[in-house]
Amino acid sequence: MVDSRFYPPGQTFSIAELAEFLNVEIKQGDGNASINGVSSLLDAQQSDIVFYNDVKYKNDLAVTRAGALLISAGDIDSIGDFPAAILVVDNPYKSYALIAQKIFPDQAQAKPVVGVQAEQIHADAIIGTNVEIGYGAVICTGAEIGDDTVIGANAVIGPGCIIGRRSVIGANSVVQFALIGDDVHIHPNISIGQDGFGYAPDFSGHVKIPQLGRVIIQNHVSIGVGSDIDRGTLSDTVIGEGTKLDNQVHVAHNVRIGRHCLIAGQVGFAGSTIIDDYVMSGGQAAFNGHIHVGKGARILGASVVVKSIPAGQEVAGYPARASSLWRKETALLGQLLRKRKTNKGE
Repeated sequence: MVDSRFYPPGQTFSIAELAEFLNVEIKQGDGNASINGVSSLLDAQQSDIVFYNDVKYKNDLAVTRAGALLISAGDIDSIGDFPAAILVVDNPYKSYALIAQKIFPDQAQAKPVVGVQAEQIHADAIIGTNVEIGYGAVICTGAEIGDDTVIGANAVIGPGCIIGRRSVIGANSVVQFALIGDDVHIHPNISIGQDGFGYAPDFSGHVKIPQLGRVIIQNHVSIGVGSDIDRGTLSDTVIGEGTKLDNQVHVAHNVRIGRHCLIAGQVGFAGSTIIDDYVMSGGQAAFNGHIHVGKGARILGASVVVKSIPAGQEVAGYPARASSLWRKETALLGQLLRKRKTNKGE
Protein backbone atom coordinates (compact mmCIF):
# COMPACT_ATOMS: atom_id res chain seq x y z
CA MET A 1 0.00 0.00 0.00
CA VAL A 2 1.31 3.45 -0.93
CA ASP A 3 2.38 5.45 2.16
CA SER A 4 0.63 8.83 2.28
CA ARG A 5 3.52 10.20 4.34
CA PHE A 6 5.60 10.22 1.15
CA TYR A 7 3.13 10.12 -1.73
CA PRO A 8 -0.01 12.16 -2.37
CA PRO A 9 -3.23 10.21 -3.01
CA GLY A 10 -3.53 8.77 -6.48
CA GLN A 11 -5.85 10.32 -9.03
CA THR A 12 -9.17 8.51 -9.46
CA PHE A 13 -10.34 7.01 -12.75
CA SER A 14 -13.16 4.70 -13.68
CA ILE A 15 -12.26 1.31 -15.10
CA ALA A 16 -13.86 2.42 -18.36
CA GLU A 17 -11.55 5.45 -18.49
CA LEU A 18 -8.50 3.24 -17.91
CA ALA A 19 -9.65 0.83 -20.62
CA GLU A 20 -10.02 3.75 -23.02
CA PHE A 21 -6.56 5.01 -22.03
CA LEU A 22 -5.07 1.61 -22.91
CA ASN A 23 -7.29 1.26 -25.99
CA VAL A 24 -8.69 -2.09 -24.83
CA GLU A 25 -12.12 -3.45 -23.98
CA ILE A 26 -13.36 -4.52 -20.55
CA LYS A 27 -13.59 -8.31 -20.61
CA GLN A 28 -15.83 -8.38 -17.54
CA GLY A 29 -16.85 -6.16 -14.64
CA ASP A 30 -18.35 -2.76 -13.93
CA GLY A 31 -16.76 -0.04 -16.03
CA ASN A 32 -18.05 2.64 -13.66
CA ALA A 33 -16.09 1.29 -10.66
CA SER A 34 -13.34 3.61 -9.43
CA ILE A 35 -9.60 2.91 -9.30
CA ASN A 36 -7.14 5.20 -7.50
CA GLY A 37 -4.17 2.94 -6.77
CA VAL A 38 -1.85 0.20 -7.99
CA SER A 39 -0.67 -2.71 -5.90
CA SER A 40 0.82 -6.15 -5.69
CA LEU A 41 -1.70 -8.99 -5.82
CA LEU A 42 -1.47 -9.78 -2.10
CA ASP A 43 -1.74 -6.20 -0.82
CA ALA A 44 -4.43 -4.95 -3.18
CA GLN A 45 -7.67 -3.30 -2.08
CA GLN A 46 -10.92 -2.83 -3.98
CA SER A 47 -9.72 0.52 -5.36
CA ASP A 48 -6.47 -0.93 -6.79
CA ILE A 49 -5.60 -2.33 -10.19
CA VAL A 50 -3.08 -5.21 -10.46
CA PHE A 51 -1.44 -7.25 -13.21
CA TYR A 52 -0.81 -10.97 -13.70
CA ASN A 53 1.86 -12.37 -16.04
CA ASP A 54 3.52 -15.29 -14.24
CA VAL A 55 2.07 -18.62 -13.11
CA LYS A 56 4.13 -18.54 -9.90
CA TYR A 57 1.77 -15.83 -8.64
CA LYS A 58 -1.39 -17.87 -9.31
CA ASN A 59 -1.99 -18.48 -5.59
CA ASP A 60 -1.71 -14.74 -4.93
CA LEU A 61 -4.21 -14.07 -7.71
CA ALA A 62 -6.70 -16.44 -6.09
CA VAL A 63 -6.87 -14.32 -2.91
CA THR A 64 -6.39 -10.81 -4.24
CA ARG A 65 -9.01 -8.18 -3.37
CA ALA A 66 -8.13 -5.93 -6.31
CA GLY A 67 -10.87 -4.13 -8.16
CA ALA A 68 -9.38 -4.71 -11.61
CA LEU A 69 -6.90 -7.04 -13.29
CA LEU A 70 -4.60 -6.59 -16.30
CA ILE A 71 -3.96 -9.91 -18.03
CA SER A 72 -2.94 -11.19 -21.46
CA ALA A 73 -5.23 -13.20 -23.72
CA GLY A 74 -2.87 -16.16 -23.41
CA ASP A 75 -3.29 -16.33 -19.62
CA ILE A 76 -6.97 -15.56 -19.16
CA ASP A 77 -8.23 -19.12 -19.70
CA SER A 78 -5.85 -20.48 -17.05
CA ILE A 79 -6.99 -18.39 -14.08
CA GLY A 80 -10.56 -19.60 -13.65
CA ASP A 81 -13.22 -17.33 -12.19
CA PHE A 82 -12.12 -13.84 -11.18
CA PRO A 83 -14.55 -11.72 -9.15
CA ALA A 84 -13.53 -8.26 -10.35
CA ALA A 85 -13.06 -6.39 -13.62
CA ILE A 86 -10.68 -7.80 -16.23
CA LEU A 87 -8.85 -5.84 -18.93
CA VAL A 88 -7.16 -8.03 -21.57
CA VAL A 89 -3.95 -6.38 -22.81
CA ASP A 90 -0.98 -7.40 -24.96
CA ASN A 91 1.61 -6.68 -22.26
CA PRO A 92 0.26 -6.61 -18.67
CA TYR A 93 3.52 -5.30 -17.18
CA LYS A 94 3.76 -2.41 -19.63
CA SER A 95 0.05 -1.62 -19.19
CA TYR A 96 0.50 -1.59 -15.41
CA ALA A 97 3.42 0.85 -15.77
CA LEU A 98 1.37 3.20 -17.95
CA ILE A 99 -1.58 3.16 -15.55
CA ALA A 100 0.70 3.70 -12.54
CA GLN A 101 2.10 6.79 -14.28
CA LYS A 102 -1.43 8.04 -14.95
CA ILE A 103 -2.61 7.54 -11.36
CA PHE A 104 0.64 8.89 -9.81
CA PRO A 105 1.90 11.42 -12.40
CA ASP A 106 4.36 13.04 -9.97
CA GLN A 107 6.24 9.73 -9.74
CA ALA A 108 6.48 9.09 -13.48
CA GLN A 109 10.07 10.36 -13.42
CA ALA A 110 12.58 10.62 -10.59
CA LYS A 111 12.99 14.11 -9.18
CA PRO A 112 15.75 15.53 -6.98
CA VAL A 113 15.07 16.59 -3.41
CA VAL A 114 14.70 20.37 -3.37
CA GLY A 115 15.70 22.18 -0.18
CA VAL A 116 14.53 25.38 1.42
CA GLN A 117 16.15 28.77 1.70
CA ALA A 118 18.27 30.34 4.43
CA GLU A 119 19.07 27.84 7.19
CA GLN A 120 17.95 24.90 4.99
CA ILE A 121 15.73 23.44 7.74
CA HIS A 122 12.04 23.53 6.93
CA ALA A 123 9.83 25.22 9.49
CA ASP A 124 7.68 22.12 10.09
CA ALA A 125 10.58 19.67 10.39
CA ILE A 126 10.80 18.16 13.88
CA ILE A 127 14.29 18.31 15.39
CA GLY A 128 15.00 16.47 18.66
CA THR A 129 17.30 17.55 21.48
CA ASN A 130 21.10 17.58 21.17
CA VAL A 131 20.94 17.17 17.40
CA GLU A 132 24.02 18.30 15.47
CA ILE A 133 23.44 19.58 11.92
CA GLY A 134 26.42 20.20 9.65
CA TYR A 135 26.98 23.13 7.32
CA GLY A 136 24.85 23.03 4.19
CA ALA A 137 22.59 20.20 5.32
CA VAL A 138 18.98 20.24 4.09
CA ILE A 139 16.07 18.95 6.18
CA CYS A 140 12.79 19.04 4.27
CA THR A 141 9.16 19.41 5.19
CA GLY A 142 7.70 16.81 7.53
CA ALA A 143 11.07 15.22 8.35
CA GLU A 144 11.73 14.09 11.93
CA ILE A 145 15.18 13.84 13.50
CA GLY A 146 15.55 11.95 16.80
CA ASP A 147 17.48 13.03 19.87
CA ASP A 148 21.30 12.98 19.84
CA THR A 149 21.49 12.36 16.09
CA VAL A 150 24.18 13.88 13.85
CA ILE A 151 23.43 15.12 10.32
CA GLY A 152 26.65 15.64 8.36
CA ALA A 153 27.58 18.56 6.13
CA ASN A 154 25.59 18.81 2.88
CA ALA A 155 23.43 15.82 3.77
CA VAL A 156 19.83 15.91 2.55
CA ILE A 157 16.86 14.51 4.50
CA GLY A 158 13.86 14.35 2.19
CA PRO A 159 10.21 15.17 2.93
CA GLY A 160 8.55 12.96 5.53
CA CYS A 161 11.66 10.95 6.39
CA ILE A 162 12.19 9.81 9.97
CA ILE A 163 15.67 9.41 11.48
CA GLY A 164 15.80 7.75 14.89
CA ARG A 165 17.81 8.55 18.00
CA ARG A 166 21.61 8.49 18.26
CA SER A 167 21.99 7.94 14.54
CA VAL A 168 24.56 9.41 12.16
CA ILE A 169 23.89 10.57 8.59
CA GLY A 170 27.25 11.12 6.91
CA ALA A 171 28.29 14.10 4.84
CA ASN A 172 26.85 14.34 1.32
CA SER A 173 24.39 11.50 1.91
CA VAL A 174 20.82 11.73 0.60
CA VAL A 175 17.89 10.11 2.42
CA GLN A 176 14.41 10.11 0.90
CA PHE A 177 11.25 7.98 1.19
CA ALA A 178 12.87 6.30 4.20
CA LEU A 179 12.20 5.42 7.83
CA ILE A 180 15.45 4.90 9.75
CA GLY A 181 15.72 3.48 13.27
CA ASP A 182 17.87 4.19 16.31
CA ASP A 183 21.67 3.87 16.49
CA VAL A 184 22.03 3.66 12.71
CA HIS A 185 25.27 4.77 11.06
CA ILE A 186 24.97 6.00 7.49
CA HIS A 187 28.48 6.81 6.26
CA PRO A 188 29.27 9.63 3.76
CA ASN A 189 28.17 9.69 0.12
CA ILE A 190 25.29 7.24 0.44
CA SER A 191 21.98 7.37 -1.43
CA ILE A 192 18.94 5.93 0.34
CA GLY A 193 15.45 5.82 -1.15
CA GLN A 194 16.20 6.91 -4.70
CA ASP A 195 14.25 5.57 -7.65
CA GLY A 196 14.66 1.86 -8.25
CA PHE A 197 15.67 0.59 -11.69
CA GLY A 198 12.23 -0.39 -12.94
CA TYR A 199 11.13 -0.45 -16.58
CA ALA A 200 8.60 -2.50 -18.51
CA PRO A 201 10.61 -3.58 -21.56
CA ASP A 202 9.02 -3.03 -24.92
CA PHE A 203 10.39 -2.78 -28.47
CA SER A 204 8.48 0.46 -28.96
CA GLY A 205 10.27 2.03 -25.97
CA HIS A 206 10.76 0.97 -22.36
CA VAL A 207 8.16 2.32 -19.94
CA LYS A 208 9.23 3.71 -16.58
CA ILE A 209 7.51 2.05 -13.61
CA PRO A 210 6.79 4.53 -10.80
CA GLN A 211 8.54 3.50 -7.59
CA LEU A 212 5.94 3.88 -4.82
CA GLY A 213 7.52 2.01 -1.91
CA ARG A 214 9.82 3.00 0.93
CA VAL A 215 13.13 2.06 2.53
CA ILE A 216 12.98 0.69 6.09
CA ILE A 217 16.29 0.58 7.98
CA GLN A 218 15.95 -0.98 11.41
CA ASN A 219 17.98 -0.29 14.56
CA HIS A 220 21.78 -0.73 14.84
CA VAL A 221 22.41 -0.93 11.09
CA SER A 222 25.65 0.33 9.53
CA ILE A 223 25.94 1.21 5.84
CA GLY A 224 29.36 1.85 4.28
CA VAL A 225 30.64 4.67 2.10
CA GLY A 226 29.24 4.95 -1.42
CA SER A 227 26.43 2.41 -1.00
CA ASP A 228 22.93 2.85 -2.38
CA ILE A 229 19.59 1.48 -1.21
CA ASP A 230 16.74 1.80 -3.74
CA ARG A 231 13.20 2.25 -2.47
CA GLY A 232 10.61 -0.40 -3.24
CA THR A 233 8.36 -0.45 -6.27
CA LEU A 234 5.22 -1.19 -4.24
CA SER A 235 6.49 -3.07 -1.19
CA ASP A 236 9.40 -1.82 0.93
CA THR A 237 13.13 -2.34 0.69
CA VAL A 238 14.20 -3.47 4.18
CA ILE A 239 17.55 -3.69 5.99
CA GLY A 240 17.10 -5.71 9.19
CA GLU A 241 18.26 -4.92 12.71
CA GLY A 242 21.98 -5.18 13.37
CA THR A 243 22.97 -5.79 9.74
CA LYS A 244 26.28 -4.30 8.55
CA LEU A 245 26.93 -3.31 4.94
CA ASP A 246 30.46 -2.52 3.79
CA ASN A 247 31.37 0.15 1.21
CA GLN A 248 29.81 0.33 -2.27
CA VAL A 249 27.02 -2.17 -1.69
CA HIS A 250 24.03 -1.97 -4.05
CA VAL A 251 20.58 -2.96 -2.75
CA ALA A 252 17.90 -2.86 -5.46
CA HIS A 253 14.18 -2.25 -5.03
CA ASN A 254 12.09 -4.64 -2.91
CA VAL A 255 15.14 -6.44 -1.49
CA ARG A 256 14.68 -7.63 2.09
CA ILE A 257 17.85 -8.26 4.08
CA GLY A 258 17.32 -9.90 7.46
CA ARG A 259 18.81 -9.25 10.89
CA HIS A 260 22.51 -9.35 11.77
CA CYS A 261 23.80 -10.04 8.27
CA LEU A 262 27.37 -9.14 7.26
CA ILE A 263 27.81 -7.94 3.67
CA ALA A 264 31.32 -7.12 2.41
CA GLY A 265 32.19 -4.45 -0.15
CA GLN A 266 30.88 -4.19 -3.71
CA VAL A 267 28.16 -6.79 -3.29
CA GLY A 268 25.10 -6.34 -5.50
CA PHE A 269 21.55 -7.51 -4.77
CA ALA A 270 19.12 -7.53 -7.70
CA GLY A 271 15.47 -6.66 -7.13
CA SER A 272 13.12 -8.60 -4.85
CA THR A 273 15.82 -10.86 -3.41
CA ILE A 274 15.12 -12.09 0.13
CA ILE A 275 18.09 -12.59 2.48
CA ASP A 276 17.31 -14.29 5.78
CA ASP A 277 18.97 -13.53 9.15
CA TYR A 278 22.68 -14.05 9.84
CA VAL A 279 23.72 -14.43 6.19
CA MET A 280 27.36 -13.56 5.42
CA SER A 281 28.60 -12.52 1.98
CA GLY A 282 32.15 -11.97 0.80
CA GLY A 283 33.06 -9.02 -1.37
CA GLN A 284 31.94 -8.58 -4.98
CA ALA A 285 29.31 -11.32 -4.77
CA ALA A 286 26.32 -10.87 -7.08
CA PHE A 287 22.77 -11.99 -6.28
CA ASN A 288 20.14 -12.66 -8.92
CA GLY A 289 16.69 -11.16 -8.43
CA HIS A 290 13.66 -12.95 -6.96
CA ILE A 291 15.69 -15.57 -5.08
CA HIS A 292 15.75 -16.58 -1.41
CA VAL A 293 18.93 -17.06 0.63
CA GLY A 294 18.28 -19.04 3.80
CA LYS A 295 19.25 -18.24 7.37
CA GLY A 296 22.96 -18.45 8.16
CA ALA A 297 24.08 -19.11 4.59
CA ARG A 298 27.64 -18.10 3.67
CA ILE A 299 28.50 -16.77 0.22
CA LEU A 300 32.21 -16.65 -0.61
CA GLY A 301 33.67 -13.61 -2.33
CA ALA A 302 33.04 -13.00 -6.05
CA SER A 303 30.37 -15.72 -6.19
CA VAL A 304 27.42 -15.31 -8.55
CA VAL A 305 24.23 -16.52 -6.88
CA VAL A 306 21.72 -17.38 -9.60
CA LYS A 307 19.24 -19.48 -7.60
CA SER A 308 17.97 -19.79 -4.04
CA ILE A 309 20.36 -21.07 -1.35
CA PRO A 310 19.22 -23.30 1.53
CA ALA A 311 19.72 -22.23 5.15
CA GLY A 312 23.19 -22.84 6.51
CA GLN A 313 24.84 -23.70 3.19
CA GLU A 314 28.20 -22.27 2.12
CA VAL A 315 28.46 -21.57 -1.61
CA ALA A 316 31.12 -20.34 -4.02
CA GLY A 317 31.86 -19.87 -7.71
CA TYR A 318 30.00 -18.97 -10.87
CA PRO A 319 27.32 -20.13 -10.74
CA ALA A 320 27.41 -20.46 -6.97
CA ARG A 321 27.18 -24.03 -5.70
CA ALA A 322 28.19 -25.86 -2.54
CA SER A 323 31.71 -24.69 -1.69
CA SER A 324 32.90 -28.28 -1.16
CA LEU A 325 31.90 -29.11 -4.75
CA TRP A 326 33.46 -25.89 -6.05
CA ARG A 327 36.78 -26.70 -4.34
CA LYS A 328 36.80 -30.23 -5.80
CA GLU A 329 36.04 -28.91 -9.28
CA THR A 330 38.77 -26.27 -8.98
CA ALA A 331 41.31 -28.86 -7.79
CA LEU A 332 40.35 -31.27 -10.58
CA LEU A 333 40.62 -28.55 -13.21
CA GLY A 334 44.10 -27.71 -11.90
CA GLN A 335 45.14 -31.37 -12.14
CA LEU A 336 43.85 -31.62 -15.72
CA LEU A 337 45.73 -28.49 -16.76
CA ARG A 338 48.96 -29.74 -15.18
CA LYS A 339 48.54 -33.13 -16.86
CA ARG A 340 47.97 -31.45 -20.20
CA LYS A 341 51.16 -29.43 -19.82
CA THR A 342 53.10 -32.60 -18.89
CA ASN A 343 51.80 -34.46 -21.95
CA LYS A 344 52.87 -31.58 -24.17
CA GLY A 345 56.31 -31.49 -22.53
CA GLU A 346 55.89 -27.92 -21.37
